[in-house]
Amino acid sequence: MEKIVLVGAGGHCKVIIDIIKSASRYNIVGVTDKDYNYDKFVLDIPIIGDDSILEELYNTGVKNAFVCVGALQNILTREKIYNNLKAIGFSIPVLIHKDAMVSPYANVAGGTCIMPGAIINPGAYIEENCIVNTGAVIEHDCKLQRNTHISPKACLAGGVSIGRNTHVGMGSSIIQSVHIGNNVIIGAGAVVVENIVDNVVAVGIPSKIIKCR
Repeated sequence: MEKIVLVGAGGHCKVIIDIIKSASRYNIVGVTDKDYNYDKFVLDIPIIGDDSILEELYNTGVKNAFVCVGALQNILTREKIYNNLKAIGFSIPVLIHKDAMVSPYANVAGGTCIMPGAIINPGAYIEENCIVNTGAVIEHDCKLQRNTHISPKACLAGGVSIGRNTHVGMGSSIIQSVHIGNNVIIGAGAVVVENIVDNVVAVGIPSKIIKCR
């Protein structure tokens, strides 16, 4: 199996480890973390150093890496880590849990993870470094720009578009053909029935903008 290193040792890393082991394609050499301490593990995977060792790992034959930092409070950190890994030269794969359903007519770019029970339907286009979380539904012809997080049980109807660095909260619903801008937070359980501009937080049923970011 190809070797892969994981970056970020928080709770999200546990799910990534589970996805990788469900597919049996990669051998995880370890996890790096900015708060590295000796003798620490994520599940059964050792934390092997801080992020300063990534270039050395690449030069010694570890050619794959994955961002394992969660999204809501760290979404720009995720993008920074992704860009650093690409600059070093790492290949950043698509990770799809064996219990997700992804249409062969959907397009999913590198660095994106699709979690258990998620459904991605035909014509969906998902850019780099996105998270489609447990049980989320991405209907036909949706477009997710890079570094976006679709939380557990969120549902995007057909033709929805989501901007870059946007977080769609748990259990929220977005009706067909709505556009949500860049750097937006959609609150948990929200129902979005009209377009949302960039750089805002929107919550409620129907959703209303409550503040700028």
